[in-house]
Amino acid sequence: MPMMRLTIGVCFMVLFMATRVYSFVGITWGRQQSQQLVPSMVVDLLLQNKIPALRLFTSASDIIQIFSGTNISISICLGNRVVNNLNRKDLAYTWINDRVNEPIKKGVKLVELSIGAEPFSNTFLKQATNYEVVNVIEIFRECLDEMDLGHVITTTAHGMDVLKVTKVPSESDFRDDIKGLMLQSLNFFNRTGTTFLLNLFPIQMIQEVLNYPIEFAFFDNKSKFKIQDGNFTYTNVVELMIDSIAWAVKKAGYPNMKIMIGQIGWPTDGYPHAHIKNAERFHKGLLKFLASNKGTPLRPGPIDAYLHSLSDENEFKTMFGAFQRHWGIYQADGNPKYKIDFSLQDRDEYPTQAKGIVTMPNRWCTFVGDKSDMDLVKKNYNFACEAADCTTMEEGPSCGKLTDESKISYAFNAYFQRKQQNEKACDFNGLGEITSTNPSVEECEFPVEILSFQDQVANNGMVKLRI
Repeated sequence: MPMMRLTIGVCFMVLFMATRVYSFVGITWGRQQSQQLVPSMVVDLLLQNKIPALRLFTSASDIIQIFSGTNISISICLGNRVVNNLNRKDLAYTWINDRVNEPIKKGVKLVELSIGAEPFSNTFLKQATNYEVVNVIEIFRECLDEMDLGHVITTTAHGMDVLKVTKVPSESDFRDDIKGLMLQSLNFFNRTGTTFLLNLFPIQMIQEVLNYPIEFAFFDNKSKFKIQDGNFTYTNVVELMIDSIAWAVKKAGYPNMKIMIGQIGWPTDGYPHAHIKNAERFHKGLLKFLASNKGTPLRPGPIDAYLHSLSDENEFKTMFGAFQRHWGIYQADGNPKYKIDFSLQDRDEYPTQAKGIVTMPNRWCTFVGDKSDMDLVKKNYNFACEAADCTTMEEGPSCGKLTDESKISYAFNAYFQRKQQNEKACDFNGLGEITSTNPSVEECEFPVEILSFQDQVANNGMVKLRI
């Protein structure tokens, strides 16, 4: 019976992919933030913008039921840290029942379970390398089928670093050290009708791996730079990246395996060329490309993609770059950063703003300007930045041109806001003062944080409701 259910599921999936002639666009949502959006507001944001699918980077056990009855397709993740702790069927059964079966019974459209995140990475996630992930996927697949949950896809995402670095896509192949594991993964994907889930970060690929002109990252490439690979011409890096993976998959014996983009986006701070104007330009070109359904030179046809990501994450680890905290299409307060049309109709307009946001008062903490003891100033500056987010003042971002005094004020205010505007959090040995005058400068905004949904129940004090 389990094999029959699996076969029926695979047949349905193949039929669905064969008959569908358009791309769909979903979005990711990470929650490593000091000021998390209220989940019900996120649901409203997705519905208002007609975003059909959401990819979460945890099991989201504390919030997932809020999506009940919304018809939003949900993907959840079993994190790298706990994969090996669930390598037995009895443990997998319990996890699936709590995190998958129960939400589905309560009306959540949970369609995918991702086991691990880029488990074979040797760059961004190299500290989380997990060579047992395929075995765990097999265990979870068996358990899901035996629990009549055969429709829930099991997969894992891979980044471009599973490939050897090559000059042209047709030369691509998987790294020697993981080739056996990749072949094992592909065999499983093929056997279960699962797509290859690919995470793409064009800005990093252009500048750190390929060392190509930044214009090659955009679909409206204004330079003459292009890559010729036999009869195929590449004028942008996204098509080149997809076809590089497609060639490796083809060489492994699966020329028709579907490839889905699990994450793709453009940061707005913390990196050269990472700003709002470029993010808007990149997404405009990307969505026009997806809407065309033309595909890539090697893989013509519709491509499904999840944009990365819904909002910034000011608590994300920055060991590989400050830009890791600035992928959001929305600011942490629910305001869209730039124009983007999720409907793929190329409309020149901002997406819907989050409604019902609870903000703290318009108060900021700034530096009083006393430089008589610079050692004390530096000590307090470093303390503030270690506890709060100062990444907008790093290389290439919006606040990188602040004066020294303004940088100190920015750091003090970041800490003050992180501490929910507690007056003691603006002391800094007498170097800080609270003001109602906005110290923001040109493109550098000194934020006022929102109340996270965890804090709103406990905090009935001085707040402002934005409707």
